[in-house]
Amino acid sequence: MRKILVIRLGSLGDVLLTSPTVLNLKISFPESKLTYLTKERFRSVVERFDGVGNVVTWPENMGKRSEFLFLALLRKMDFDIVVDLHGNPRSWLTRKILPATHTVVYPKRRWERRQAVDSDQLPQSWPHTIDLYNDCLRQLGGRIPAATPIIIPDDSMSLNPDVMISLNKKGPTALIAPGAAHSTKAWPVKRFAQVAEQLHRDQGIHIIWARSSFDNVDTEYFGSLCAEALTTLTDWPIEKLASVIARCRLTIANDSGLAHLSSSVGTPVIALFGPTHPVLGFAPAGLFDRVLDVDESCRPCSLHGSKSCHREKRVCFDRLAVERVVEAACGILTSDIRKQAGLFVDRDGTLIVDKNYLKDPDGVEFEEGAIEALKRAHASGLKIVVVSNQSGVARGYFSIDDVERVNRRLLEMLAQEGIELGGLYYCPHHPDGSNPKYTRECRCRKPAPGMLHQAAIELGIDLRKSWVVGDKIDDVNLSRVVGARSVLVRTGYGREEERRFVPSRFEGRTIVADNLLAAVREIERVGSCD
Repeated sequence: MRKILVIRLGSLGDVLLTSPTVLNLKISFPESKLTYLTKERFRSVVERFDGVGNVVTWPENMGKRSEFLFLALLRKMDFDIVVDLHGNPRSWLTRKILPATHTVVYPKRRWERRQAVDSDQLPQSWPHTIDLYNDCLRQLGGRIPAATPIIIPDDSMSLNPDVMISLNKKGPTALIAPGAAHSTKAWPVKRFAQVAEQLHRDQGIHIIWARSSFDNVDTEYFGSLCAEALTTLTDWPIEKLASVIARCRLTIANDSGLAHLSSSVGTPVIALFGPTHPVLGFAPAGLFDRVLDVDESCRPCSLHGSKSCHREKRVCFDRLAVERVVEAACGILTSDIRKQAGLFVDRDGTLIVDKNYLKDPDGVEFEEGAIEALKRAHASGLKIVVVSNQSGVARGYFSIDDVERVNRRLLEMLAQEGIELGGLYYCPHHPDGSNPKYTRECRCRKPAPGMLHQAAIELGIDLRKSWVVGDKIDDVNLSRVVGARSVLVRTGYGREEERRFVPSRFEGRTIVADNLLAAVREIERVGSCD
């Protein structure tokens, strides 16, 4: 069993952006034991990362002697691989002291980021910090399906009764977080309050105002916003905020850790960028996230947005109007985003009998109980979507037309049973194919999330409330990448895959069932308990 140490000691946002890389490490090396080294104040967040087995925290305010004693204890843990996602003197010292077989460091783009600050000309494109973190997987020869931040909020966590009333009984809820690590990165709090007032007046949105006791917020800013329309959370622990945000329709925040926390629990965020800029690589990376900013040649003015503005007014924020933020918020709140839960079903070996690269439509044969399963799932309110890897196209075993003919036959047979799918998606790619048109790494081949992301956009599916059912570990890993739950069925390759299946430490995230019908029954049972 490999022992892997991941190091990231930075701010909340920096730590959250490592979550997809942690998951990719676990997917690539499922038998490994993964330890995460961070600061104590981020422990509760890192403990909700899928893939982390142990969290070690760097002691605060310790002297040199204590520091070396701590590193000596860390050395005794005998790590095989060290993944440095920080790249600062402390992480450099740590990886030098530890006798690991392999050490990888993420490319920090120091020169490119400094050029972005010092130059008036920005590049046309730039990598996200998540992509740079994931480069460590490439160095280790691992897989990279996850590219968006993800944590598993604790649904069992007890919250303040007033907050629960706000989330459950007062209609749609939006969280507003006016704070930032540096005051220079904060849009004027009065404008946040005006946004809150308009959203409540025009959309009936209940506002949860998440603030720090250090924020300079005067209640007079809220104008006509009545007390019943506003719930204020002051200095709430990060893990509790995660549970609250996961229940909200939208978050509006500065370029801050809470913007990334919102992305990580699947809630769309509108992030307001002033002195910082997405070119630095730290924009929110969720599927429906938006950055609102204005074009100013002086942006970004520093690497972390902490530098005081050299102009009389902060034009980058002054030009960002309340009306523009309200319009963007209403666009998300009135859209079909995250309207219902989905049931994503693998095709071959789960819905129909696996016949080894099926190309003949006459060979379509449903697994026992599959028709009843789909009818029950539909009656439960689940949007049914079939998602399938069809690498036979890339391998040269059959053509796209063959896949389409089989799928048409499948849809015809389902229609005869009175079943209409919400969608049907397939991936024809494979990195080791023989057909050059389809031979490549892609973002749609399971466990990469491309097909599910497309379905979420086109069909309004909330991936965090959805299920993935399939006969392969890749189906289970697909669910982990998007934050859904899963069922591994024993049909198709399922019995063989079950023998190498490593359950998540989050209880109930993956269930094993005999077939699709048994899977849907389990989903119904779990749903009735929620």
